[in-house]
Amino acid sequence: MSAYQVLARKWRPQGFDALIGQEHVTRSLRNALESGRLAHAFLFTGIRGVGKTTVARILAMSLNCQTGPTPAPCGTCDSCLEIRAGIHPDVLEIDAASRTKVDQMREVLEMVRYTPSSARFKVYILDEVHMLSAQSFNALLKTLEEPPGHVKFIFATTEPRRIPATILSRCQRYDLKRISREQMTDHLSDLLAKENVTWDTRGLAAVVQAADGSVRDALSILDQAISHGQGAVAYDNVRLLLGLTDQDAVIGLLEAITTGAGERVLASVQTFFAGGMEPEILVNDLLALLHQATRGQVLRRHAGEKRKEGAHQTLQSAEPSLPFLDPLPMEHLQMLYQILLRGRSDLVVSDAPYQALEMLLLRVTYLRQIPDLRKLILQLAGDGSAENSGNKAVSAKPAKTPLSSHATPSPTPEAATSPVDPNSYFDQEPTPTAASLPVLHPEQNPTGSQRSLVSWDDFLPLVMRKSPSLARKLGNQVACLEFLPGTGGMPEAIRLRLTNDCFGPAARLQQMLTEFLLQQGFAGTRICVEDASSAPRPESWQEGQVRQVQECQRSLQEEIQEHPIIQRLTQMFQARVVAVEPLENRPTRLS
Repeated sequence: MSAYQVLARKWRPQGFDALIGQEHVTRSLRNALESGRLAHAFLFTGIRGVGKTTVARILAMSLNCQTGPTPAPCGTCDSCLEIRAGIHPDVLEIDAASRTKVDQMREVLEMVRYTPSSARFKVYILDEVHMLSAQSFNALLKTLEEPPGHVKFIFATTEPRRIPATILSRCQRYDLKRISREQMTDHLSDLLAKENVTWDTRGLAAVVQAADGSVRDALSILDQAISHGQGAVAYDNVRLLLGLTDQDAVIGLLEAITTGAGERVLASVQTFFAGGMEPEILVNDLLALLHQATRGQVLRRHAGEKRKEGAHQTLQSAEPSLPFLDPLPMEHLQMLYQILLRGRSDLVVSDAPYQALEMLLLRVTYLRQIPDLRKLILQLAGDGSAENSGNKAVSAKPAKTPLSSHATPSPTPEAATSPVDPNSYFDQEPTPTAASLPVLHPEQNPTGSQRSLVSWDDFLPLVMRKSPSLARKLGNQVACLEFLPGTGGMPEAIRLRLTNDCFGPAARLQQMLTEFLLQQGFAGTRICVEDASSAPRPESWQEGQVRQVQECQRSLQEEIQEHPIIQRLTQMFQARVVAVEPLENRPTRLS
């Protein structure tokens, strides 16, 4: 019975055509072999398992094939068979990590001057060349710069930065890239089909993700997964084999975080703790899901572009669906990602990692959602063309279509860039329309009788009940200069002025108030909103509330200080009344 050969050795590429993901390297080598422009030294760099040693062996076969030099070695001649088996006398594969001393390098260089015994070139393949000592590199310099014509040096390393610049300048360098997940999925699928092994999409995707771009790692994990699954690659077996978290449980934890369910978050953490899950791995899985959600938003924005078919679609179908993250803006997803990413480093140095994990997850659970900053900046900028038209009175005229037919007022160009109060952005409600609000004219009190709007203080509560966001603007941003009550409970005219020029053009606020009055049936009310000026202005409604509270506090403080009992206490304890504060220390707000 022959010994079993692992997949990484059984399916090692034997030609440039079999290499995956390194077309930029194979194309250059093919062209050099066809044109005869062969360098005397090559350097292949890249992470583990992407094909550095494999490319070196294929290049050695291409140089010494009996039909060559050729970019397509036959693989059947004696030279190709001996190189493939590693017994060719003129192709020396040296492990530089075990031959670091300068004396050992000198022994190798002594053999350089001898011509090859049977091959066309004498090829030296030095793997992990960065492990050589400084003296060994110095001994190699002169020979590497002007070697005999029958000698070729091929170096392979995962640490090119540890190689002296004098060595790098004497080599043709080729950087091998990580294998993409799409290419890796295709490769493993074809290999499993040839091996007659069954697999599922999620299990194969887990193997590809764990390999992290290394073909050798992927084949090693795949070999182990086949043995663990008794001839099949299933996701549950791969998850247990690699110690992965339960993806459904992680998705449930992320949903609890984004919905603000702190109790569910703590319960999930206790479940992971009982299962022996490492906190850092759990945070990594959450980061991966957030990355997937952010990436999905970007792809949906560019849905019109053509996407790759085949393995790319197979890989995307293996990813879980996260519909609860779709309503969240990209800025909030980025904030969650950054907090988890920075908090992950604290878990490593903490004496109580699960305690730190709970605090980290609760921090992102109760994180307040931030607004769309780009939209907010554009709205704050406003429309500059309307700045000079803020002091013109506009009469609220009824729309051409009756409000009873549920017609929605058409937006104006100014509405697209209307200024928004940052304080009310987070809980801002949509502008009410005639289709969503009943026509009230005039307003009725709870007893059913009609109530007239005779002052600005009567008008603001009505606006608050119908449009809280507009009421906050009117209470904080404007001062009422004039309020003329009319007949039938309707105001005849309202004249306002912005309290500060940082609130944007007055025309926008005037338009919003006009539309509101139309929706409420006050078609005959004349509205005028003036821009802020340097002249003394009346106080806003909110400022008036604050002033009244302060005046009451001062009056109460004077009365308390003059009270005989208080005066007796202050004399007895040699004290004085510093301030008087109400139980509810804040003015009435439009909220």
